[in-house]
Amino acid sequence: MEHLAKVQARLTSLTELHDLVGALRSMTANQAKEAQQAFDGTESYARAIEHAIAGAAQLAGQGGRAAFGTPGTGRPVLIAICAEHGFVGGFDVEILTRAQAIRAPGEALVVVGSRGMGRAQEMRIRFQRSHRMTTRVAGVPALAHSICKDLETASSARIVLALPRAGARFAVTERTILPLSARLLEVETPPEPPLHHLAPAALLRRLASEYLFAEVARALMESLASESNARVRTMDAAAHNIDDRLEKLQRELRRIRQEEITADLLDVVTGAEAVMDEAGPHAGGEGEV
Repeated sequence: MEHLAKVQARLTSLTELHDLVGALRSMTANQAKEAQQAFDGTESYARAIEHAIAGAAQLAGQGGRAAFGTPGTGRPVLIAICAEHGFVGGFDVEILTRAQAIRAPGEALVVVGSRGMGRAQEMRIRFQRSHRMTTRVAGVPALAHSICKDLETASSARIVLALPRAGARFAVTERTILPLSARLLEVETPPEPPLHHLAPAALLRRLASEYLFAEVARALMESLASESNARVRTMDAAAHNIDDRLEKLQRELRRIRQEEITADLLDVVTGAEAVMDEAGPHAGGEGEV
């Protein structure tokens, strides 16, 4: 009975854990879906800034165009966008491994995500600055502004991030965000020159800053969705393992109960045989005359 009680207690605990993992998976899947739905808005914002840059370039003249996107004189920066929380499998390791593989001498490393910071220390990867990764879409703009401050004097900047893929998967890639591409000034059909209150050169500088912000925000949004995808896959694996253990415990429980039933039946049979042996072969029959 003691063994049966232990199996039943483990079965109850695992069932509760299975329900908890299922609830967490649903929350994580919703977060991934929310981030993916925000892609369209982020892309539309970036396209609007591109359109404005092309229009302002007509006003700025050759001098203003030449100064567009001029990088700073500080150190080059490499940004690794990792996870804020756990249950993401090898997500952070893949990001940091790629960052180390492409990191140039003298390039300052910025790690985004608390779990990524801890993993970088475990991997003995030195980084110069860090930020906590947002866990929701609404937190992306504030974090993007903070990261852009790190890039104010950077001579160049690249981002290592994970792109979301179908089937709750992700693919690690890198993207150059500074200096800004000169293609932003080159459009086949130039838009109408915009109404403006700033000097054309100043307007281009402001638009360049906005475009950099849009690029960082897009990378954060993609990484947020990828982190959620990695967590969904981890939750799926955990749920599968729990299902296997639940099945084994159910079989163990049935075996124990069957053994108890068999033991009870044997006790009944043994007891009946003992009673009959004590009564003798003619118990209950008529006496001799």
